[in-house]
Amino acid sequence: MTKLLLRRLIYLLTFAFFIWLALATRHHKTWFTLLIVKYGGDVLWAGAFLFLLRAVFINASLLKLALCCYLLGVIDELSQLINTPWANEIRSTTLGRLMFGVGFLWSDLLCYVAGTLLAFLLILLIEKDIIKEKVTQPE
Repeated sequence: MTKLLLRRLIYLLTFAFFIWLALATRHHKTWFTLLIVKYGGDVLWAGAFLFLLRAVFINASLLKLALCCYLLGVIDELSQLINTPWANEIRSTTLGRLMFGVGFLWSDLLCYVAGTLLAFLLILLIEKDIIKEKVTQPE
């Protein structure tokens, strides 16, 4: 397996894990503290999205991807201020509610900062280990 494919696989698996955890905060509330139940899903959503962006745009600047991730989160949150019949129809589905939310909250913007930063730092650690492994392996 090539390094590029391995990196993509790591990011996609981490994306899936973050999504699973985010859904768990919604559906298994007894597993978590109240703070995690209230804010964890949004933090994990933003983090998951950065891992997905990194898997797709593997060679792009991580900082630029993180900024795009946060800005898309802000746009998504601001879109919740739109209350048209078609937007509400989308949000009435489970997938629409999970992807687009149902109500604007200022706290969600802070959650997106935390989630993007968490994923950013994890990606730095992952890439440091991959680069370190590449440097220390004899050719």
